Amino acid sequence: MSPHMLIWEIGAFAVYFLYGSYFEWVFHRYLFHSPKLIYRTFKAHTLVHHQIYRGDETYHTHDDHPEKVAMDWWALLAMVGFHLPFFWLIQKMTGIPSLWGGVAAIVVYYSLYESLHWVMHVPDASAWLGRFRWFRFIDAHHRVHHKHMLSNLNVILPLADLTLGTLRDANGKRVQLFRQPARKPHSTKTKEPAVSQRKAA
Repeated sequence: MSPHMLIWEIGAFAVYFLYGSYFEWVFHRYLFHSPKLIYRTFKAHTLVHHQIYRGDETYHTHDDHPEKVAMDWWALLAMVGFHLPFFWLIQKMTGIPSLWGGVAAIVVYYSLYESLHWVMHVPDASAWLGRFRWFRFIDAHHRVHHKHMLSNLNVILPLADLTLGTLRDANGKRVQLFRQPARKPHSTKTKEPAVSQRKAA
């Protein structure tokens, strides 16, 4: 691979990694927390995972081999297979070497999601991560999701949560990137009709 192609692939990796936040948001919102598309996925996540691990002391487990934390073993293959035709088509249409950067972004994003999500619920698996502020931030971010299931849908990169209006802080308060202007109070007073005065003849 030439240096020129490598630069394009690295750029594609960065762009697709950011895209991963939005893909995760949509996947989490409409497959994990809605029974309309794939009920099996909804049941495994909302009806099982969220009932075992709540936003209280049950958020953590000290079981070395807990159930219903990791996704199915074939999930990564399915996600790469789903994206591959789109990455190929985008590369074909733009002429920009980006396919392998896209695949790498999906693999890295998913690997971070699975490993960090595991450690969030199984802290004994890697206690040293708790020393880092960024991990404590995303851990608190995810804990709020277990209290408010339709908020904080991102696990590792809450970019989509911030821009799509589903972000809550560690106290559960909504964080809005774009604040809506305050509405003017509706006046109940009605204007009296103007009285026309005719000059006396």
